[in-house]
Amino acid sequence: MTYRNRRQFLAALSASAVTATAGCQRSLGSASQSHPVSEPISSWPTFRGEQHNTGYTGANSGLGTEPTVAWTYEAEGPFWGSPAVADGTVFIGSADNALYAVDAGSGEAVWTFSSDHRIEATPAYDDGTVYVGSYDKHLYAVDAETGEERWSRSFNGLIRGSPTPWNGSILVGIGCHNLACAWYANDADVPENGWVYSLDAESGETEWRVEIGTEVVSTPALTDETMYVGASDGVMYALDPNTGDERWTYETRDMIWSSPAVAYGTVYFADWNGNVHAVDAETGEEMWFADTAGRYISGSVAVSEDAVYVGNTPYNSLDDPTTNYGKVFRFDRQTGEEVWDYETSSLEVGSSPVVTSDRLYVGSHRQTEGGSSTAGMHAFTLDGDQEWFLEIGGRGVGSSPALVDGTLYFGGTDSTLYAVE
Repeated sequence: MTYRNRRQFLAALSASAVTATAGCQRSLGSASQSHPVSEPISSWPTFRGEQHNTGYTGANSGLGTEPTVAWTYEAEGPFWGSPAVADGTVFIGSADNALYAVDAGSGEAVWTFSSDHRIEATPAYDDGTVYVGSYDKHLYAVDAETGEERWSRSFNGLIRGSPTPWNGSILVGIGCHNLACAWYANDADVPENGWVYSLDAESGETEWRVEIGTEVVSTPALTDETMYVGASDGVMYALDPNTGDERWTYETRDMIWSSPAVAYGTVYFADWNGNVHAVDAETGEEMWFADTAGRYISGSVAVSEDAVYVGNTPYNSLDDPTTNYGKVFRFDRQTGEEVWDYETSSLEVGSSPVVTSDRLYVGSHRQTEGGSSTAGMHAFTLDGDQEWFLEIGGRGVGSSPALVDGTLYFGGTDSTLYAVE
């Protein structure tokens, strides 16, 4: 079901795009046949750094070969969401129901904004406003300088994924009933539906909405022509970002929590069956498919000029005394051939990697408090050697790092925000 306001309805009537299923008809326009990050980035305003969700900085890391903690900031609850960094400020939400703004250089608090439930989504910064969703079924627009609410919107579902600003609109997925949030969705009597909304960035007014799947925790990726988003019905959707019209769909074997990345005319993402997919951005046709032999992949891929990186969670059974640990993988970007994998000492790599021209950074975590496994932030060379590891308390690091100006920012489940140089 699609809802449009009058402006979007008229735009849809004049549009020449025709809905197509994958492999049957080509959509209008095409994604760029190059990497969208052509120059080194100087900020990290959204979940994966920019609207294409590649997690690539376009430059060397700037970090040393030994981790140095420049500063930490203590919150009241664990950080599962990831930081956004813009205008010298780190923005991050916490399970203590708060959105924090912290000075990126000093680690001093700038302001705190309170919602009515936990914030696991990554904030998105755009033109002086921070947008973030909460388990309280609201999306908030907050003044980035003062922390004052500009507007808020209520929905029928939880918001666990992150919003993507685009061309004066905010695109966001709604709905969460999976194992990570079913405990609250059931108690809150949240409908078992998923939606994608386009909202006016200035007012929060609905521009269009599309009902898809059972939930949407994936963060949309945008080109100038198409929006890509996954859903827990196991389908990757390509939609017209102006109208919400479907251009193609691509079906997988299981849920898609992973947020898609778009580069070189290709959409890269992972599914809950432990697989990585590369799909033609224009047609939805499969280009390659790789199996990590894991139980699931909950994080998103990082895409550099040569490779695709992702972490997984392995199978473990009470009937088998052998413990399998989460791995980090590098795949050839063009062929999907596995180049290397690295087995961590953690049970899950649910963090989404950041890749530079010389390093890879990704978090790992335990599935429960305590236990014998270690978890934290990992730094790898692009050859697959672990350069350093910073152990983090609590359950480790589920947050995906942000890298800006030689400083790595990430949240820990020990309720601490870290800046590492």
